[in-house]
Amino acid sequence: AMGLTSPAVAGRQLLPAFRCEPRVNGVEASIPLAWSGTPAGTASLAVEMRHYPFPADRTQVSWYLVLWGIPPDVTEIPHGGAGAGPWFQGANKDGVAISYTSPCSQGRGTHEYTVTIYALAATPADLPTRSTREVTGAVLVAAIGRVRVLGIGTLAFTDTTP
Repeated sequence: AMGLTSPAVAGRQLLPAFRCEPRVNGVEASIPLAWSGTPAGTASLAVEMRHYPFPADRTQVSWYLVLWGIPPDVTEIPHGGAGAGPWFQGANKDGVAISYTSPCSQGRGTHEYTVTIYALAATPADLPTRSTREVTGAVLVAAIGRVRVLGIGTLAFTDTTP
């Protein structure tokens, strides 16, 4: 199984320094991610981060990070590095920029986020070979469903708003 970790998460909680990242030129700094156990035969990796704003309703999903075309020899993305590698990035949560969205829930209570990495036998041919807002989390997940997935790693964490 693939392992997925982040120094931004401790005890399944997002550390305060990594929530509500400021926008700089329309982009928020992504949480650092690292993974291990990429299976042999992996052609590329894809990453998505999701949050269900209404936990009882799994039909509504907010996508915080959408990446694809990550080379199989890459094992980490540094803090703020989501848009800086030899891969492609999709839309932020609001669909207004090619960016990561930093968790910054305004509603009181505990909000759960899940980051998933997929090891793919092929890069989905229907995804563009450029970063674009047209690729949302839903578009990415649908494309992943059309290729063989060799491995999956997940990292779930919470962010609590007092």
